[in-house]
Amino acid sequence: MKSPFKFLDSYTKDDREIFFGRDSEIEELYQRVFDSKLLLVYGVSGTGKSSLIHCGLANKFQETDWLPLVIRRGGNIIESIASAIKAVSITEQQSKFVSPGDFKKAVRSLYLDHYKPVFFIFDQFEELFIFGDKEERRSFIHIVKLLTESDLQCRMIFVMREEYMAGITEFEKSIPTIFSNRVRIEKMSHRNALDAIKEPCKVFNINIEEGFAESLLEKLSPGETDVELTYLQVFLDKVFRLATGFVPPLGGELKGGSSPGGKEGGYSLSFTLELLQKIGNVSDLLGSFLEEQISLLDNPDQGLAILKSFVSVKGTKRQMSPEEVADYAQTLGKPLKETYLQELLQSFINLRILRDKDENGRYELRHDALATKIYEKITLVEKEVLEIRQFIENAYSNFEKRKIYLEPDDLSYIAPYEDKLFVNKKLSDFIDLSKKKILVKKRAFIRTLSYSAAGFLIILISIVIYSFRSNITAKSEELSTEAFLQNGFSPSLSFQTALNAYIKDTTSTIAIKSLFDAFYAMLDNGPYHDTLGNILDPQKAIFDFTPCNSKIKYARFSEDGKYIFGFLEDNTINVWDIKGKLIFSKREDLNPVVTLKLSPDNNHIAAAYFDSTTVFWNLNGEIIYKSEIVFDPLNPLDVIDFCPDKNIITVIDSSRQIIVFNLDDSSHYKLEGQATKVNGAVFSPDGKYIASASKDSTVIIWQYNDSSGYYEKVNRLKGMNSIVWSVDFAQNSKYILCVTDSIEYPVTIWKLTGNDVFEKRFYNDTIEKRYLTMAPNNYYGRYFSAEFTANDEAIKISTFNDKLSLSQEMIFDPSVKYKGFDHHRIIYSRESYHLVPMNKYLKWYGVNRKGQALDPANQFKYSYSFVDVSSKYIASNISGTNYSALIRLDRLPIRKFNGIQPIFSPDENYLLCIDGRNIKLYPVDEKELIKLTTSDSIFGELDTDLAKWRHFLKDF
Repeated sequence: MKSPFKFLDSYTKDDREIFFGRDSEIEELYQRVFDSKLLLVYGVSGTGKSSLIHCGLANKFQETDWLPLVIRRGGNIIESIASAIKAVSITEQQSKFVSPGDFKKAVRSLYLDHYKPVFFIFDQFEELFIFGDKEERRSFIHIVKLLTESDLQCRMIFVMREEYMAGITEFEKSIPTIFSNRVRIEKMSHRNALDAIKEPCKVFNINIEEGFAESLLEKLSPGETDVELTYLQVFLDKVFRLATGFVPPLGGELKGGSSPGGKEGGYSLSFTLELLQKIGNVSDLLGSFLEEQISLLDNPDQGLAILKSFVSVKGTKRQMSPEEVADYAQTLGKPLKETYLQELLQSFINLRILRDKDENGRYELRHDALATKIYEKITLVEKEVLEIRQFIENAYSNFEKRKIYLEPDDLSYIAPYEDKLFVNKKLSDFIDLSKKKILVKKRAFIRTLSYSAAGFLIILISIVIYSFRSNITAKSEELSTEAFLQNGFSPSLSFQTALNAYIKDTTSTIAIKSLFDAFYAMLDNGPYHDTLGNILDPQKAIFDFTPCNSKIKYARFSEDGKYIFGFLEDNTINVWDIKGKLIFSKREDLNPVVTLKLSPDNNHIAAAYFDSTTVFWNLNGEIIYKSEIVFDPLNPLDVIDFCPDKNIITVIDSSRQIIVFNLDDSSHYKLEGQATKVNGAVFSPDGKYIASASKDSTVIIWQYNDSSGYYEKVNRLKGMNSIVWSVDFAQNSKYILCVTDSIEYPVTIWKLTGNDVFEKRFYNDTIEKRYLTMAPNNYYGRYFSAEFTANDEAIKISTFNDKLSLSQEMIFDPSVKYKGFDHHRIIYSRESYHLVPMNKYLKWYGVNRKGQALDPANQFKYSYSFVDVSSKYIASNISGTNYSALIRLDRLPIRKFNGIQPIFSPDENYLLCIDGRNIKLYPVDEKELIKLTTSDSIFGELDTDLAKWRHFLKDF
């Protein structure tokens, strides 16, 4: 009789009738697989990831809707992809499967064969990080990038254990969206597990005694709310065998027919509570099973050596051929005859410990749960020997591709284990050849040392003379000048020349400016084509943004730089990924948005509205929290805030109260202590403190108490003698910045020393010169907000002047009166930012105290109303225009960009600007320009033919 339970096997498409308890996960997978060309499915071992894909998701598709190619790494993931494509191709593949372009052609041919979207399913994907080398991963990344960015009907699903998710970060540089579409598979809840027990029994007409399923789950996971699916299936398999009278071996093949009926030979099958009592202790079902089966073998040590060969040095299962098994057994000092090895392999297959060989002749353990148990039996010495062997195999694989031998340090690492290693001839020869190569190098080095002192001095003097004659800086400047001249003739040639100048002197700002000029000239030109003749759009490769229906009023990067969020003139709130794809959009009401914040984990977004309400959503569009708020129209920026390391928020709820709300369980409590209205409350970057600013001229510091789980008042900052409009922490959480109505000291810095001791720091403080050496000029108007820049190197101050009209030259004219208090100006644009660098005067940055760039040629002589600062540049919105200027810290103007409100990305590689209904993302780091042009090839193959340029000069 056939069992309705799978033991250690994954469910397949044919198991649809007995697959229960996973409806919500199946539906989520089906929806997510169409959200992007890439889907990452992860979870801990034993959560049923493979079954969800191969049974649950597979049965959501009609045969005509998809062409699934299930791929395991095997010996090499590139070869496995090629084999999978060939296996299902109708037309003989002409591709050599060497370059990413070969795979693109092959997938296109495959699609034309079947006219179905191709789905690559990479099961056990962690094997790439356990067994693959850097070259294999690099090649795979290039293939994935090309296929997913092409117009092919092709999608990819990566199924892996979550403890190896860190390996995926290697993909992010080339495929920034790799983490954008992901599903975490959790353990099955007891409620769903009841369906997984009862429903297959109904299909097979097995009677279940009342309370049996509940008692089984309690016995398997006492006191828990979820269950390990692996052990649930193993347990049910054992119950089934007891019920049928076929007990040993666990997981072995049952005798009899394959009918799903519960009546066989005149009896009815039932699962009873009495059966559970007979089973006894279930704490180590698999461990006991393995011990029992190994002990029954004629030679238990050799049998265990075979099983150990199927476990990686990380404790996961691995695919092995019989030859590789024999090699590993030899490495462990357990040589095997071929006939006996085949007998043992077949025995383990019959016991359902091993899967039968696949199309590549490789066997593997049925589940990682077995690998974990076997790994426990591998001794420390054996682990070390196996690690050494895998190290040698990886080095040999690298040698085959790049002819790189073992280095002296590598041989020293291997040496203590050489007498314990039993490697095949090719690996042994590789080690010997590496030793010979090192010996040759040593002899050559000794010969060099034997040169006479006179000869050595001659060489040394020659090097010194050559160094004096070589002026690298001069050569770099010469190349930079040539690059400027070439720009109008051939931007691509200009870029190559500028790159050569930069390589010679990476500190040359002239070389960097020539790189910028050439790159953006190429970006304005075109068209460009790849090697296959396909048209390339470099701008879309950088940022593929669809214009909004209304003007964008505000846009910022998320804290990790992976998302952009903002709101429009019609009060629509949007979130885009870093490639420009819209992933969230909400328009709550017609009231103006006054402030907007995205949580540090990018899972929630919050908006405050002019009608004194605030709304928090998750990125699925569900409202998590909604409340009334109180704010002053002069500065609504800090009335809501997210905690950096806890899933909690602050909301200014009434005139003197701050609500601390937990987004996980919807619990909340109030912080009270300010004598008058609270203007803002913000978290410190380390999450330990909240600082609240009030009209009572004080700031209260609240510290998180780990014992109580609440923020508690630990200090009150006094002595500012005026309304405190805003408060901000430095990124290192050691300094607190306050803005007041004070004429003498509008901006105050406090130093946090320890957990509850605070010392006052003003602009004229000689002790803390690093922070401020000059006070901003009150000429620009009333201060309402100030904040540290992302690198703590400067302070940005927001001003509002109800008397002064900001002209291009910033000339004071007392006769000019401002038309009134413009809420929209304050709410939407945070006008009139002025840079106050720490320990440096504005003129040192090429900007005078009026906000004007100091450039003799007047090329960039403008006043600035919005400023951001990176470690290399200042970006400034030019007042009265739709342009932003990028100025290097050595005062060299680099470029003007379309758009306002310039903001640097957290990694400082890009500059974000708002241009009407568009967001512009500009590369502003020289290394990023080089990467986009060379590694990413956004312009395709560049024409850098010097002959044409020289011919042009000759004619000229």
